[in-house]
Amino acid sequence: MLKKIFSYGFIEGIAKGLNKLTVLLLPFFLDAASYGKIGLVISLELLLPFISLLGLERAVLRFYSERSSIPNFSKTISLSITYVHGLIIALLICLYFSGIKVILGLDIFPDLILITLLVYFGGKNLITLNKFRVDENHRMYYRGRLYIQVSKLVLVLLFVFLTKSYIGYLIGSIISAITANALFRVQAIKDNYKKENFDKQVFTYLFAFSWPFIFHGIATNFLGNADKFVLEHFMSIKDVGLYTLIYLIGSSMMFAYIGTSVYIEPLIYKEKINAKREQLLNKYLIITLLFGLSAFIIISLISEYVLPHFYSESYTEAFQYIPLIALSFLMYPFYLKSNYKMIYEKRTLLIALLSITSCLFNLGLNIYLIPNYGIYAAVIATLASFILQAILFIYFVNRCLINKEFIYVVALSVILSISVFLHFKVYLVVAILAIYILILFLDMHKSTHLNEKIDCYDY
Repeated sequence: MLKKIFSYGFIEGIAKGLNKLTVLLLPFFLDAASYGKIGLVISLELLLPFISLLGLERAVLRFYSERSSIPNFSKTISLSITYVHGLIIALLICLYFSGIKVILGLDIFPDLILITLLVYFGGKNLITLNKFRVDENHRMYYRGRLYIQVSKLVLVLLFVFLTKSYIGYLIGSIISAITANALFRVQAIKDNYKKENFDKQVFTYLFAFSWPFIFHGIATNFLGNADKFVLEHFMSIKDVGLYTLIYLIGSSMMFAYIGTSVYIEPLIYKEKINAKREQLLNKYLIITLLFGLSAFIIISLISEYVLPHFYSESYTEAFQYIPLIALSFLMYPFYLKSNYKMIYEKRTLLIALLSITSCLFNLGLNIYLIPNYGIYAAVIATLASFILQAILFIYFVNRCLINKEFIYVVALSVILSISVFLHFKVYLVVAILAIYILILFLDMHKSTHLNEKIDCYDY
């Protein structure tokens, strides 16, 4: 298992790294105005799929292993996504001819039309990659993931260089997505795609599961960005820039969870035996906590000893907050574990409601604290929101019971809060967290053996 986790982590790290590299290289080819346009394009490129994919990419992870009992599964999902994006383009055309030319700072034609096409082909690729994950077709997943990012890097830089415009980003990205879509036709053949039809009953069944992910995705995305808008309103654009940089570095903690999540998540949904599924979830929790602690150490050392040599003093004044943001993401494994369990149990509406609650709490806390405490307030709001999110998910996934898992997540919340407010040194935080994870591991290990003995006696 660890070998697969490291493989997925390596591939995902390379893919996401190439994606960031693409954006970091663009200022060498564009002026500030065009680069600003690309910032708007990328923001919409990330937000639109939460709406236009209807949450069906999550339905694939949950139900693709059961496709033999769900007729017309693949064709129904594919055509649903096609219809939605066609409807969006038709709506944009109607708005354009009615006199509305610009939305959210972007021209309807060609900007929003091209973004819709990019999200459409990118969404189809995401659906196929999720199928590879469920089938444990690791080789095809690795190849597809890397091809998309490498081709995007090359084509985007090429077309931006040729056009000297942000449009080059859209053209290069779309061509990359289309060619990947063509290469993935092998999965359509495997699914007997041509023999299937759109099935209204199947769509109703899948959409009843997936639609809360629309709100969940929007809320989750907003949870990581609301503080920047509040900072801009109450403070200054400089504060927004400082916080954007430190949040980007601190949130790199997510790289520690990628490999484990991508590999184990489909296994959780495929496992039909409750006890074995719970063991998988516990393994996921321990592994991600260990990886998260390792990432926290690395990020803390880099922020203190490496970054000050690359950035001017105007940036380094905020680097003290990077470890605090990284600490906030140590709550994420509990949230993700509960999230996966709720998805398996098809409690997606609850996921959406809890995500929206956490998002609104984050927004309110930022509005209340930032006018007085600035960037530090945004950091505290991030920690408090992630703590609330993890506690809520653990509490409701366990049917509102105060059990061991709930006590452990509250204990971690107390440890992180005290560490932040009393400004504990990194080595002290690491020592406390290492002891915490060891106790958690021994307790889970003991419970697993006890359950196995009970099963033996029952037999």
